[in-house]
Order: sequence, then structure tokens, then C-alpha cells
Amino acid sequence: MSRHPKLEGIKKRLAKGKDFQMTRTQYIQSTGIDIPQDKSYTERRSAIAKVANENGYEVEVIEEIIKFRKKR
Repeated sequence: MSRHPKLEGIKKRLAKGKDFQMTRTQYIQSTGIDIPQDKSYTERRSAIAKVANENGYEVEVIEEIIKFRKKR
């Protein structure tokens, strides 16, 4: 069974309405778990992608950085 991320810190950042990015280390510190290994899953179907989408963001994973961009 997989662990679930703690999303409170990221939700606060999403509520600000500004683009931001996190390194893998920052993501782990914020959520308590590592970035999912499957890039497509992380960007489209993961818990963090769903929360980002609900707040008008899209997720992009580049190497070990996860970006949150406000949808235009």
C-alpha cells in the first residue's frame, strides 16, 4: 500500500495563485513522501496533480523539480 502525501503546505502555496516550483528535497519535506517515479502519473493522476488541477494549476516534472504553473 502506498503512502499518502501531506498536502496542507502545498495547498497553501497553491492558494496564493502564483507559479512556483519545488526541488525533490523540498517536496519530500513538504509532503513526507518522495515524488512518484512515473512522470506521467505525477503530472496527471497523482494526488498532487488532482489538488493542483482543482486550484487551476498544471504540474510539470523536470528531472528532480516539480513545477506548478497557473493555467492560462
